[in-house]
Amino acid sequence: MKFSRFFDDRSGGKQTSPILKSAGLWYTESMNHRGLKKLFALACALLLLLAGCALPSGAPSSGTASLPLHQLAVYGEHALLWLEPNPPESSNGWLRRLTLDPLDRAAAEREIICGDAVNQGLCLYQLEPGSYRLLSAGQPISAGADFLPLEGYTLPRGGERLHWRFSEQQGLLILSITAAAALPENYYDIFIDVGHGGADSGAVAAGYIEAEENLRAASYLAELLEERGFKVMLSREGMAIGGGAAAEDNPYLAGARVDAAYRSQASYLISNHLNSGGGSGFQIYTSVLADNTWAEAVAARFAELGWGGDNGNSGLVEAGTYKRWTRDNPHSGRDYYFILRETGGYALAPYRYKVLNDGMQPQLRRGAEGILLEYLFLDNSSDRGYWELHYQQLVEAAADGCCDYWQIPQSRDQ
Repeated sequence: MKFSRFFDDRSGGKQTSPILKSAGLWYTESMNHRGLKKLFALACALLLLLAGCALPSGAPSSGTASLPLHQLAVYGEHALLWLEPNPPESSNGWLRRLTLDPLDRAAAEREIICGDAVNQGLCLYQLEPGSYRLLSAGQPISAGADFLPLEGYTLPRGGERLHWRFSEQQGLLILSITAAAALPENYYDIFIDVGHGGADSGAVAAGYIEAEENLRAASYLAELLEERGFKVMLSREGMAIGGGAAAEDNPYLAGARVDAAYRSQASYLISNHLNSGGGSGFQIYTSVLADNTWAEAVAARFAELGWGGDNGNSGLVEAGTYKRWTRDNPHSGRDYYFILRETGGYALAPYRYKVLNDGMQPQLRRGAEGILLEYLFLDNSSDRGYWELHYQQLVEAAADGCCDYWQIPQSRDQ
């Protein structure tokens, strides 16, 4: 019996139909007309079936394996992705290389290299508007059906800000970037922590009370940042603290400072303090898991005023900038100062706030990148004199240094 293929071309040569070839559909020359009609109907049905099973745009083919997402955390304006838990000896096991694959096939893929610090992840404010699959080593990253969307906003740069959103679509992790005209009512750019307050006076010297001076500095800092287009929240606007009397001893309670920082959904936190203990000059602290760039930017602005750093505490990096570990032990992997550690979200492994606020677990995927400023030593008479005459210049320098780090030009420099 002689076999031939189903379709002939116009020249009389034999030609294979790709669909029928893949389905193994053949016929013999001795087939009758009825058999041919049945076979043709079967072929048409197969074509319709294949058309109905076609994958939507942007979905992976059935032969493409995906990599399940283990954890997603956003620290400030940088996203970190884990495919598996941190190894016991490390606290920074996030992906170092990512590919952003646009769902708009006209756009090109973008390769991303992340650093070893929590503020060196996928930089959200540098992305172009669009929707992206996230890939690792050429494989798409998947998210379970129970994945809760995570979203936020970048700082305004050049008068424009971006809205970012991670979500699950057809089993894949998708990042969407869109332009945003303004922040929603319950979102802020910057949370300013006003150190101490309530029954906690902080340092006291020669009639100066740190809690009051912190409020003076923080209020002026908020004014400066709002003038530059940022939406700012203060942890307190008077001497009373949020959370009531119970928060005097427990800043992790609902309504207290840490909780307020999370509920502000701010990208950045600035904690204002004056020091004591016999030193002189500023001390600046940032997370032990972040690089030192933010602290260096503020320190450089202080130096322009001729105001130097104090190098007398543990955890010194250089020139008045510090990284201080829990129990002063680098192997702890966690920050000594709770206001940095507990407000940074999962990127900094908060503990006490997480235990006391179980309902806030989804929000802990996002944390504020923080800095703690000790402007000077209140118990040093020379420092006090400088503060009284120049506190506004110090606060202005702090604001400028922050904006330098955020890559936002300053009107004073233009």
